[in-house]
Amino acid sequence: MFVEIIVFLIISIVLSSAGIGGGIFYVPIFLFLGYSFQESSTTSLFLIAITGFSAFLRFRKAKMVDWQLALVLETFTDLGAFTGGATSFHFHPHLLKLILGLLLLIASYFTIKPKNNATVSIPSGKGFGRWNRHFNGYDYSLSLPIIIPLTFSIGYLSGLLGIAGGVFKIPIMILWFGIPAKIAIATSTLMISLTGLLGLGGHLLHTAIDWKTAAILGVVVFAGGQIGSRISLKLSEKKVKFVLSGILGIIAVYMILSTLL
Repeated sequence: MFVEIIVFLIISIVLSSAGIGGGIFYVPIFLFLGYSFQESSTTSLFLIAITGFSAFLRFRKAKMVDWQLALVLETFTDLGAFTGGATSFHFHPHLLKLILGLLLLIASYFTIKPKNNATVSIPSGKGFGRWNRHFNGYDYSLSLPIIIPLTFSIGYLSGLLGIAGGVFKIPIMILWFGIPAKIAIATSTLMISLTGLLGLGGHLLHTAIDWKTAAILGVVVFAGGQIGSRISLKLSEKKVKFVLSGILGIIAVYMILSTLL
């Protein structure tokens, strides 16, 4: 158990610094330990909720969490996550993992490119469904007719695979809607904790977990979330993007290789 504690601590520190829940790695570790896919994804969602909530507490204190943005995006993500968790036993994850790995590889590349070449954000305005935000000295704009079905789909895939949506939502927030990386990461921690809880609820309808192991590792990843969020707050915007891009790239390569090999 000591080795597992160290591994989960390191993962939670690194990924919470980028606003990502960790399910991409939590699930394979549980599979390696002999748990079924359903048990692995269910326990992963529990740990994701703990990791995200821990990091959120630190980011909230630093006033980096855009609450209104989080509540709007998370409402539809949670509906998707619960639906994905409840229907997860109908699907085989390999093809989805391959597709998502390729998408994350592309997101990793564009996250680190210079802003004038990388951004594909939708311009601000007063058109139908346009939501212009001013938060913490930054301005950005979202198209609700686009973001609502998009976040539902992200939530569905998250619940389906037993991961948090941060790994998908953060690149979209940064690249498509022009949200600063630090705000996107901080806001994501609130959203992934809620997504983890809703996905967990869907899974618990048909899957039981080892609560003793989950509780021990929950304490570990809570500590990791605290450490990772502190690290993130100390980094510049450029370094945050660099860390995020690197993590997305590693996750993408891992997903692709684990599917093909």
